[in-house]
Parts: sequence; structure tokens; C-alpha cells
Amino acid sequence: YREQPDRRHGDGMRTSALTRRRTGPLIWALTLAIVALITAACGGSSSNFNDPRLREFDNDLTTAGQAHVEPGQLVNYATIPPYGGPHWRNPLPCGIYDNEQHFEAIVHTMEHGAVALYYQPLVFDAGQVAEFRLLASRLLREGHKFVLAPSTQIGQAIVLASWGRLLALDKFEPETIEAFTSTFEGDGPEDVLC
Repeated sequence: YREQPDRRHGDGMRTSALTRRRTGPLIWALTLAIVALITAACGGSSSNFNDPRLREFDNDLTTAGQAHVEPGQLVNYATIPPYGGPHWRNPLPCGIYDNEQHFEAIVHTMEHGAVALYYQPLVFDAGQVAEFRLLASRLLREGHKFVLAPSTQIGQAIVLASWGRLLALDKFEPETIEAFTSTFEGDGPEDVLC
């Protein structure tokens, strides 16, 4: 292979260096864009979700909290709802639940990358719960790993939970719920189907 000289500049080497100077920043920008797309596709990060209410945890319950306890054994979690920690051997299948579910089963589902939405049933009427169910149904149809369950144990109206994260909401915020799910779904230590 041999470069052909550019007749306008008189010598091929000069043109080649000029071309490299012009395309270098473009290649660098394309490389950064590709890295950003790959990062987003691999579970995202909190930098994509900017909500001051988000609480993130990086401790023994998220790094070494994958221990199984016997089914039926209750765990004393650091937060209610939990964001990680020991859990039952069998995960709760993703879905919509009318009754309270054990945190120990949901934590295992979150370990597999699911997002859980807990709502306080004493706060919301049947019409509002129907809105939660519609959103959850759509997310599940679209293939998202999602659990919707009531919980009288939570101290807030709504809490979203994923492995290592909690977000408390005072009211139903569909856009926030969808953004949280899109950002943190699949971000558990084991990315397994729900």
C-alpha cells in the first residue's frame, strides 16, 4: 500500500497528517459515545437517574448480602423495605400481587435484577391502586423485571426498591417509576430471568 500524493498540497505525507488532525477528535467523540451506550445497555448507573430522593447503599448487604436463609425464616433487615441482604432460596416471580409478600422472597428477585414497587394500601383507594396495576401490567408486558406488592410495613406511601437502592415517593409518579425501572432493572448481582 502506498499513499497517493494530494496534488493540491504537493505531498501525501502532509495531507495524511492534516487528515489525522481533523479526524482525531471525531474518532475520540465516537469512542466516548459507544462507551456510554454500552454502559447504559449493561444496567445503567445512577448518573442516568438524577433524583435527590434516591438512596444508594454499598455495604455488606449489597456486596456480601447474597446469602440464603431457610424458607420461612424472617430476616431483620436494616431498612424497610430492604434494598438487599440475606433472602430465601426461591425468588418471588415477577408480577402483580394483591396481598403482602415476604421481603425475603422479593429481595431474591431484586438480586436477579428486578425492581419492586411497594405501596401502602392504607393510603391509596381502589382507583389509585388500579393505576399502579395498569403501569405494572404494561412494564411486565414490555418484558421488564417488576414486582408490584402492597406493604403495610413501609413508612411511606410508595417505595421503589432495586438491589442497593431505595426511592420513597409521596404520590404515584409514573414517569419517575418508569425512569427508575429503566435505569436500575438488571442491576442486581445476578441478572437472571424473572
